[in-house]
Amino acid sequence: MNDIGSLGVILLLALLAGHLVKWLRVPEVTGYLLAGIALGPSVLGWVTSDNLSALQAFSEVALGLILFSIGTVFEAAHFRRIGREIVIITAIEAALVALIVAAGIRLAGQPWPVALLLGAMAIETAAASTLMVLRECAARGKLTDALTGVFALDNLLCLIAFNLVAGGIQFSASPPGSTLQNLYQTLGPIIWQLVGAAALGYVAGFLLSIWSVRVVEHGEQLILLAGCVLLCVGASRLLHVSSMVANLAVGATVINLSEHGRRFLDSLGKTDPPLYAIFFVLAGADLNLSMLATLGVPGMIYVAGRLTGKFAGGILGSHIAGAAEPIRRGLPAGMFAQAGLAIGLTMTLQRLLPGWAPAVTTVILAAVIVFEIIGPFGVRWTIMRNGESNPKPVREGELLG
Repeated sequence: MNDIGSLGVILLLALLAGHLVKWLRVPEVTGYLLAGIALGPSVLGWVTSDNLSALQAFSEVALGLILFSIGTVFEAAHFRRIGREIVIITAIEAALVALIVAAGIRLAGQPWPVALLLGAMAIETAAASTLMVLRECAARGKLTDALTGVFALDNLLCLIAFNLVAGGIQFSASPPGSTLQNLYQTLGPIIWQLVGAAALGYVAGFLLSIWSVRVVEHGEQLILLAGCVLLCVGASRLLHVSSMVANLAVGATVINLSEHGRRFLDSLGKTDPPLYAIFFVLAGADLNLSMLATLGVPGMIYVAGRLTGKFAGGILGSHIAGAAEPIRRGLPAGMFAQAGLAIGLTMTLQRLLPGWAPAVTTVILAAVIVFEIIGPFGVRWTIMRNGESNPKPVREGELLG
């Protein structure tokens, strides 16, 4: 099928899947993912690999807008209120899940570079699918605030841990010579990836904040925001920095510098459903079901270790941080989803460490299928169980603030 026809089928089937899963009491994002799997090369093949490549721009826009929304979690007043708890919980949960996964993979006989890389990548909590479920439930409350903060920090910690591990592996394999020179060559790109991305996001967010004063109409606000996000993604590629960190920084900058930041969130919440539907259907189509057959012992250890680490880390971190009862009771079940960043890091790994990439990629791509199916269920269940699902829709700004 041609690209335009594929896009039409994706939107119509996403709408059908959305209605069907509501009747089945299944998270809407799961319906989109299952619709994508059915349409993709793994099943019907109506959306081909060529279609997926051609429609990648839509995914880039949607992901950038999602990351912008997540970045607004770092509003200074909001983060001062919940920041200490969230930092403690995330640090403990991330350390525990990385340790359990890395130890399990190593005990299964895999080399230590594979074990460390998988441990670092296990930290990620899928931001896009988690946020989609929170929006579907019109979630508000302490648990919702905690979840948005934790998955935002999880992604940052995952990026930092992955780059440090990859840099350490490169450094250990570097030829004998000047230690300082080798260290600079290893750490330089890591620092640039993160600091450069944050600086790019701040500049883009600062310019967006200035321009927002002159843009009051809903359509113009969306055009300005989408243009800024796309420009940020393009500049990230040109400068070889993380587009994810850059767009998080844009959201954080705008919400703190501009009094119109909430207006952008309101405009975004009214207009982005088609983009989100396309994003998740394409994500489902990109999942290769045949990878499940390659999960093997390391893959099963990774899945079990990550589930254990996330659950135990959420409980332990919440108690040590002295978090409120809804957070202690509900947070662990909401952190299982894994997708975009982990898949993106496998592509980075193929460039940085091609020798270790196949073993890591096989486990991650198979495990993502499992986590993207069960993860949204966990988020929806824990939000509803703790009474933070609101039948009356709320604005995007209210969800994240």
